[in-house]
Order: sequence, then C-alpha cells, then structure tokens
Amino acid sequence: MNTATSKALMKICCHYSDMPVPSRGHSTDAGIDLTAMAYECKAEQVFFIDTGISVQLSQGYYLEVVPRSSIVKRDFIMANSVGIIDPDYRGRIFVPLRYLGSGSGEKACENLLNQRIAQMIIRRLEPCEIEVVDELEETLRGEGGFGSTG
Repeated sequence: MNTATSKALMKICCHYSDMPVPSRGHSTDAGIDLTAMAYECKAEQVFFIDTGISVQLSQGYYLEVVPRSSIVKRDFIMANSVGIIDPDYRGRIFVPLRYLGSGSGEKACENLLNQRIAQMIIRRLEPCEIEVVDELEETLRGEGGFGSTG
C-alpha cells in the first residue's frame, strides 16, 4: 500500500515499446482499459489476446479482468467471463476471446489489434476461514434459485 496516499499501488511492466499505458477513460471509471497487442489462436474461434503487460499489486489486492461493453459490437465475448489475476502472478495478462461472428475469426482478431478490449478492476483480497458444517441456517428464501424472486 502506498502509505502517502493510502491507495493501492499497481506497478505495470509494458512489454511493447509502442504500446499505450493502461489507463481509465475517466477518473471515475472503475476499470482500467487493456489494449490488444498480439493474439494467438488456441482453438476454433478462441483467441488468447496478449495485452502486453504484467503487473505487481500492493499486498492484499488482486485483479479482475472483465470485457469492455464495446467488445460485443465486434462479435466477441470473453471465453472465461471473468479472469482473476492473483497477487503473486507476474506473467503477462492474456484475455481469452471467443469469436461469435460469421467469417474468419482470425481476420476479426487482426482488427482488434491496438484496440481496447477488456478492463482490469483492482479488488481487495478478503481472506476468510472455511468451516464445513452438516447443515446451514434456514432463511425465508431457502433454496429458491434462478428466477425464484420474480
């Protein structure tokens, strides 16, 4: 933690000399934009997008990588919905995307290069103890799941 400002500190290592430094579009944005720098096809219509960065966070924090809302305009979705970057991970951050459009996913990926495709959100890591029990306390809702509240 940066004690002078009491904010979390994220150190970013940029692996491409000409890449934009990840930043927020507005000071009030929750997410820090990630740019597609390179890609590799991992399976049919699934691509690993190299964001060109690795990070080091203040102790007690981790990152969530989520899609930018605009990615759907390009017929892509994140293949794993949300990515978790653990605090001790030091490798490059990749974003797995699945192409849903018609035609070549490879060509669509080429069009993503140098575009903002995802965002990272810094989160506080909340340690918890896990207790195994035989049963849980009852509530009014009980086991009502999907759509059970209306």
